Amino acid sequence: MSISSTIESYLESAETGSAHTRRTYRTAMNLFQRYLEEKEIPPDQKELEDLDVDRILAFGTWLIAETSIGQRTLYTYLAAVVAWVSYLQVRGWLPFNAQELARLQHGVKRVRRNQRPPELMPHPPRPEEMELLVTAARDKTLRRAGDTREQLAKLRDIAIVETLRCTGLRVGELVAITRRQLEDQDRAVWVVGKGNKVRRVYFDERAWGAIHYYLQARQPLDGATRRPLSDLPVFARHDRKAGAKVLPLSTQSIQNTIRRLAEAAGLGAKGITPHALRHYFATRIYQKTRDLAVTQTALGHASPNTTRIYAKLEDNAVRDAHREAFESK
Repeated sequence: MSISSTIESYLESAETGSAHTRRTYRTAMNLFQRYLEEKEIPPDQKELEDLDVDRILAFGTWLIAETSIGQRTLYTYLAAVVAWVSYLQVRGWLPFNAQELARLQHGVKRVRRNQRPPELMPHPPRPEEMELLVTAARDKTLRRAGDTREQLAKLRDIAIVETLRCTGLRVGELVAITRRQLEDQDRAVWVVGKGNKVRRVYFDERAWGAIHYYLQARQPLDGATRRPLSDLPVFARHDRKAGAKVLPLSTQSIQNTIRRLAEAAGLGAKGITPHALRHYFATRIYQKTRDLAVTQTALGHASPNTTRIYAKLEDNAVRDAHREAFESK
């Protein structure tokens, strides 16, 4: 069997995980196939027998060297490949022996341990930097005047930045939102986050308006599809490969969009990512409420320990002591 056909079978299988997990894993497996092509192994031509443990483990090295993903995303992408190997193994399609499987698992653990991120404080953009990012999206110059797809992409990117600014959505949650989930009365959506935890997410008037302005401009494209309007993604692809289809964005495309906008805003050195915008949201919520439970619920965190880091950001005791010791007269 070809590598690409088994990957497609794996991504379509409900055994692989939830729809959200399969979308994330698709991004990982697309990168895996790109890695194989760069190593001169076209996935649609080569058989599974051409793979070995060393080649699979080298994917982790390639991700670190060739992509801009963070360490936690690296973990997720490696997990996707390991799950694919397990999927093949139980079907007898990739007969690694027990020693080879053990070496794969050990190798992945070593990559994870070596790339484990230090426990750093989050660095959310400052409010003025957040506005520069929004301005960059709104001021984006179209390369081809009158190009409908490029115009739609600009309106979509404005809506994406405004949404991430005021909702704290994870990228995977953002790309999964469909039109049926939009609740105009409360400017809210229900989303399914990590661990299938469901929470209600609220938007401010600016973000809600940007979404509806984009969707209104997209009406001719949506009207041409045979799918029910309610099933269409809120944020769609507008590249030429998408054609007349209304397809959801990948998480990688959102990351690329935020990086490009940050560079356009003169914030390239800040390393602003979609997750940094989630930190921005969390910090704002905690600053206004001083309530960790509310902040935890708004973010969809399973554990309050994950949320406590935002309280540390607002702990001014050391700063006040330093001023008292060195700046007071």
